[in-house]
Amino acid sequence: MKNIFCLLLAFFSATFALYSQSEIDSFQVDAFFPNWMNSSNYSANNILPFYFYHEQGYVIFDLADECESFSLFINNQKVKTNEIKPGRSRILNISSYTRDGINTFQISNIKPAELKNAVRVRIPYPIIKKESLKKSKISADSIDLIEKIIQADVKHGFTSAQLAVIKDGCMVYNNAWGKICSFDENGKVTDSLPVSTETMYDLASVTKIFGANYGIQMLASEGKLNPDEKIVNILGEGFADDTLEIKFKNKERIPLEKIKDWKRKLTVRDVLTHTAGFASGYPYFNDNYDLASGAFNAGRGKNPLYSGFDGSAGTREETLRQIFRTPLTYEPHTKLVYSDVDFMILCFIVEKITSQRLDDYLREKFWIPLLLGHISYNPLENGFTKDDCAATSPDGNSCAGKLSFTGMRDSCIQAQVHDATAFHSMGGISGHAGLFSNAADLAKLAFLMLTGGYGERKFFTRNVIDYFVSAQTLPYADYGAGWWRQGECQTTKHFGTLCSSNAFGHQGFSGTLVFVEPEENLVIIYLTNKINSPMVKGRELDNQFEGNAFQSSLVGFVPQIIMMGLKGKTSRTMWKDFIGDMAAGARSNAQKASPDSKDDFRWQAYYSLKEVYDSL
Repeated sequence: MKNIFCLLLAFFSATFALYSQSEIDSFQVDAFFPNWMNSSNYSANNILPFYFYHEQGYVIFDLADECESFSLFINNQKVKTNEIKPGRSRILNISSYTRDGINTFQISNIKPAELKNAVRVRIPYPIIKKESLKKSKISADSIDLIEKIIQADVKHGFTSAQLAVIKDGCMVYNNAWGKICSFDENGKVTDSLPVSTETMYDLASVTKIFGANYGIQMLASEGKLNPDEKIVNILGEGFADDTLEIKFKNKERIPLEKIKDWKRKLTVRDVLTHTAGFASGYPYFNDNYDLASGAFNAGRGKNPLYSGFDGSAGTREETLRQIFRTPLTYEPHTKLVYSDVDFMILCFIVEKITSQRLDDYLREKFWIPLLLGHISYNPLENGFTKDDCAATSPDGNSCAGKLSFTGMRDSCIQAQVHDATAFHSMGGISGHAGLFSNAADLAKLAFLMLTGGYGERKFFTRNVIDYFVSAQTLPYADYGAGWWRQGECQTTKHFGTLCSSNAFGHQGFSGTLVFVEPEENLVIIYLTNKINSPMVKGRELDNQFEGNAFQSSLVGFVPQIIMMGLKGKTSRTMWKDFIGDMAAGARSNAQKASPDSKDDFRWQAYYSLKEVYDSL
């Protein structure tokens, strides 16, 4: 697309300026030998680890003028150093020695022995190469089965999907299925363009990771933010002092002064881990909502936290003021409540510290350096067209006509964020929702969580990565800092059952998934627009869409099948029995919900799996 080329031209000019940072911040290893660690554990002083993949890698050497010779070992293999001369830099290709994951680098026997800072070593981060699936360790049968399931679902009424897979530093799969728009406010769309691997999807809550979380992780890596910092120290005392007392119906009444005291003590970590005390979300955009009773269409003026509907800068500022006024609904740290408010707060924290709007900060820190051309907030304002983006809800935010509020969208949403709070209250730019991207660009971003950097640029320190993906609270070991974790098979709906306890990721309401399995050097990005489908009759106010019934919408089947293909040799019989079990589950669901209507969407979901079963 022509707009991408324009973006790339801008990227190059900005990238040169960004790369003026110190070299020490640019490489995963920048060390001087001998005694790079200067440790009392002498065995560690001349050996260091680095992260790379097979058939990749180079090292930049700088030898002191007085250095006569040294011995080099990579993964315990001796490497010739004849071409490395004193007094000038030398790049040594080490791709024949590297392996997937952690590698070892040893410099010994430096002569003369008393020479200090004799050898400077710089090792970049790995980059993503394109490679065929055949050369990966992923069974082709597993990918073939995923393709069959999605293709059958699209045939029977599912919307669209996109899948990108990185294994051992290589993009081994990138594909797309379905149409950009399957349903609009007038019903089924028959003349839609097909999706491609360039099509951008509304990421919904996957924005939490690649929006607010990445901003916070970058600030932590740069030493500009401590997750244990109190929020009032960043956003101001009004965050606590301005809190309103709201008499919620059927909820325990908590004294206002106690709530204010709780809010004064809240830290960045508390909102990252969804243990701060906020409810799951508030409709700051809805002037027709009774906040105390939770009633929709209750009449104007009953939402004391109403901030506006026009998405303007003024409304966005008012939304922050209303967040200050927002009361907690439970004592912090006593439970975990997944909350959009938490990540709206994180968005404003990033903006306060950086003095930049979140999208501008992410563009400067991530999108430009990584040359990402298919990621954006507010795509229509950034060079993209409607047809560059997969559509979402056919009826806007009206819940098929069941809702009414000022400024409500009641036609098909395309290239605008579906989430009403992000659209109306935050101008499309928030920490909890609003990002659009294709799978390939997201895979590149997620890859940073394995390596910490890309090429000659560092993004996250190893300590920051380990902190953010580790269990933060018990008994909620399935939550890190922003990231969801597998823990003790606690996230199987989205990750399957075969990944390690250290696997992490996130999912989004629109049908999106990021999945990272560090033990397999594996990144999976699976995107759908499952909510571009009619709403389930009688479940409109529950935000239930017909697309949710199809296997392709149940995102956890993708990592499950790929992990099955990594665990050992597979067989046609195994896959057939596996699909048979899935089809039985879909049939049971259809029978319970619609026993008399075989044309029901739930039956179509069953027929799709039955078709795959019969093809095996």
